[in-house]
Amino acid sequence: MTPTTRLGRSWGRVAARVGDASRRGARRWRDRRRPRLAVPPPTPVEVSAADGVVELRLAGGDRRNVLGRETIARIEEVVANPPAGARVIVITAEPPDFSAGYDLLEASRTAPSSLIAHEGNFAALRSSRLPVVVALSGNVIGGGLELALLGDVRVATPDTRFSIPASRMGLVYSESGTRLVVDTFGASVARSMFLSAATVSCETALSLGVVSLVVGREQLRAQALATAREIASWPEVATSGNRQVLDVVTGRAAWDAVALREASFAPRGALEATIQRFVERRARRAGTAPDVSAEPYVESGARGD
Repeated sequence: MTPTTRLGRSWGRVAARVGDASRRGARRWRDRRRPRLAVPPPTPVEVSAADGVVELRLAGGDRRNVLGRETIARIEEVVANPPAGARVIVITAEPPDFSAGYDLLEASRTAPSSLIAHEGNFAALRSSRLPVVVALSGNVIGGGLELALLGDVRVATPDTRFSIPASRMGLVYSESGTRLVVDTFGASVARSMFLSAATVSCETALSLGVVSLVVGREQLRAQALATAREIASWPEVATSGNRQVLDVVTGRAAWDAVALREASFAPRGALEATIQRFVERRARRAGTAPDVSAEPYVESGARGD
């Protein structure tokens, strides 16, 4: 190698180092000029319990109840370890919107994939044995929609709108979240929601069975709590067991459906009393005295007939 060649290579290495330093300096200069938005506090989750009903209320209406890691973790903590005597979970939100989805400001500061469309989001809610009632209003977007669809009964206001702006954001959504939307809205509507960011109105959602009941905004929370209290009044072994069997049938969980059904016949005293009340109620409506004992029904059910 000639001296000229060695000199040329040395100058090349120097130029490369200078270029790297210049690029690093340019990035630092751009970062200093780029406005950095402070990440606001997470959406609070207010928890209250009464009469077997546990209410989780998203209390960040000023930020449209966005879902960050702390908010999701708080929801999961309460669902995984509900207060003693809990029979039903109710999820409500401070108006005007149920939730505008995952917190993009928070996601912008860390790896977005660890928050947005993460397969582990709401794992406790997916596997909960407790029935879930959700009160919806305004926008129900992205992660907020995923949270809403994990409910068993959805009460909504006429202005409720459902959307998944995944394609518009350049995001491929999680398999679990996508399956929820497809199973609930149907494949055709889900394709419109994912591929063209279509918004589904409350009227359409009601016709599809996504929404169970539509009420005015003033009655929303009261109606959701009343629905939850009614569910909580039924035998727990039935409400919990039926939710789990429904999860098996719809592919959301892998509970042992046979064991769940057999377990419902175990507390014989409670089941007999429930059937006897049913017989007496029917008799009162018919204006006759009940002449059918609960025992044959229990024996038939216990044998799996």
